[in-house]
Amino acid sequence: MKNKFTKLASLGLLICGLTVSNMSAQVIFNEDFQSVVLTAGTGDLPAGWMQYNVDGFTPNAGLSFMSTYAWRVRDSDGAGDLSATSISWYNPVNTSNDWMVTPAIIIPAAGTPFLKYRVKAQDPAYPDGYEVRVSTTGNTVADFPGGPLYSEVAAPGGVWTNRSVDLSAYLGQTIYISFRNPSVDMYVLYMDDISVSMLQPNDVTVNSVNLNPFSATSTNNTLGLSVTNNGSNTITSLTVDWNDGASHSSNITGLSIAPGATTVVNHPTAVTYATVVEEAIAVDVTAVNGGADPNTTDNQGNAPFNTVSSLVQHNVLIEEGTGTWCGWCPRGAVAMDYMTTTYPNQFVGIAVHNGDPMTVSAYDAGANLSGFPGCNVERTLLDQSVSQTDFENFFNARKDLVVPASVAVTNTWNASTRAISATVTAHFVTTFAASDYRLAIVLVESDVTGSTSGYNQTNYYSGGTYGPMGGFESLANPVPAANMTYDHVGRYLMGGYAGQSGSVPAAINDLDDVQYVFNYTLPAGYDETQCKLVGLLINNTNGNVINAGEYNLNFNASIEEVSNISMSVYPNPSSDYTNVQINMINPEEVSVFVYDMSGKQVYNQNYGSLAGTQYLTIPLTDLATGQYIVTIATPGKSYSEHLIVK
Repeated sequence: MKNKFTKLASLGLLICGLTVSNMSAQVIFNEDFQSVVLTAGTGDLPAGWMQYNVDGFTPNAGLSFMSTYAWRVRDSDGAGDLSATSISWYNPVNTSNDWMVTPAIIIPAAGTPFLKYRVKAQDPAYPDGYEVRVSTTGNTVADFPGGPLYSEVAAPGGVWTNRSVDLSAYLGQTIYISFRNPSVDMYVLYMDDISVSMLQPNDVTVNSVNLNPFSATSTNNTLGLSVTNNGSNTITSLTVDWNDGASHSSNITGLSIAPGATTVVNHPTAVTYATVVEEAIAVDVTAVNGGADPNTTDNQGNAPFNTVSSLVQHNVLIEEGTGTWCGWCPRGAVAMDYMTTTYPNQFVGIAVHNGDPMTVSAYDAGANLSGFPGCNVERTLLDQSVSQTDFENFFNARKDLVVPASVAVTNTWNASTRAISATVTAHFVTTFAASDYRLAIVLVESDVTGSTSGYNQTNYYSGGTYGPMGGFESLANPVPAANMTYDHVGRYLMGGYAGQSGSVPAAINDLDDVQYVFNYTLPAGYDETQCKLVGLLINNTNGNVINAGEYNLNFNASIEEVSNISMSVYPNPSSDYTNVQINMINPEEVSVFVYDMSGKQVYNQNYGSLAGTQYLTIPLTDLATGQYIVTIATPGKSYSEHLIVK
């Protein structure tokens, strides 16, 4: 979902759809473009295919890979899934007239033939349309007179979508199928998995199971099933069973799923448990239209499901791709500032730089953004668009998601050596028999400046042609380095992009605290007063960030200053009170402070001069459920521990 003026590192978006299986059908033609050899990221159509650049217009510089071709083959998602590609963004603006034609396809004399394919427009804001035409005479443009058999003025934007076209009118004939892009000043169109099959009457594919992975106890959760009709009949009923050791089978009627269509079907029996559990939900479609599905190999799905013992705050992480070379990237800086100001306690934003002096190569490579500005939302929604509205929509859609753990970071700081010892703690509120989670910390610095030209910010908003943009419309293009400061800059990855292997055990019990200590020496050029530590809990099976926590560096917890005092906090978690045990070598005046995660002081007590082992009780009944920092302070010295109030 990229602004078409965005400078691209490469083209492509995450594929969210799944290829339709045709195992139960007689496949008479199929092309997935995977055999095409790419050179510099681009290849030609397979042998036997034809392409006609009727318009002959010049692609915009950002799409120069098209050269003089009408259709080419590209990796549409950056993950090796090749697809046919067409464009309609020309310089100057013009109307596309680009054709792609299949080899000859022989349709049997009897049966139900259907054309199937996947399609998407790269940018939802600039969606190319297309036409599907059929010829029985040849494969030139002149062989396709008349109107299209099927067309869309705007292809689905940003998400692969299955389409199906009935070819029954061509039984017993040899045909050619053309795909034409007739769009005006749009962007990029992708086509993939083009096939012609003779369909069975009743055939369904389960694409995915839609179920919240985490839930509070005694809460009803709807189990949805994304299905595609691969048969020739409209599906009016499905028998669906979800099983957790007990069968929950239901015949779901009143459906109307046309051949080739994809929809979500909800099971009427909610998923709910009264206690903390970990379940593996298996789902199976056992009947279609009251009868057997001839291909049952694609009728199954599964979903993990956990209930939690308490609700912990879900902090929403957005990692924004940016660069000083990127003229549209001031939009991301403005959006980040708005979110951190508006939602300071639950939004976590990190700027991942590309191609400039603030770039962290491992971070840039891990984020793998295709265009700038772009963003990953909790590494779950990938390659998303960037604006204040987009960020707020992402945040509101995800802030109330139930998560299995909170994340907190504490640290000690050595002012002499600039050594940071940072402890990230995941407090789990569910159980796992065999988890695959990892912990990580990202060092983030704000108010970053530089004096070289690499710190000049390219600014397409200069002059106000594209409207207001947080003041950038009044600045030069580029904005001189002397006038720029960069915030939320991702500076270092502790544990790597994917997290520290072995930092979280496989077996986890409810209320377990899992900790890992990272050590890092802050470079001399970094301003420690502008640095924060962002702790991450990462699901290693899919790379998703489960939860995050952002904390300032704690300079009071100094390594060389705590030798006279040690402390422990128990019980932790607790609901009524907690005890702070301190061990003092020498008598000193002691105060206890409790801070919430926004840094607000919610409790303080001075105990006067203490020595030896002391037990100090902190009442918790007036504190809301959540995470806190307990700090023991003596004159010029302090030490902190993480506290969970439940």
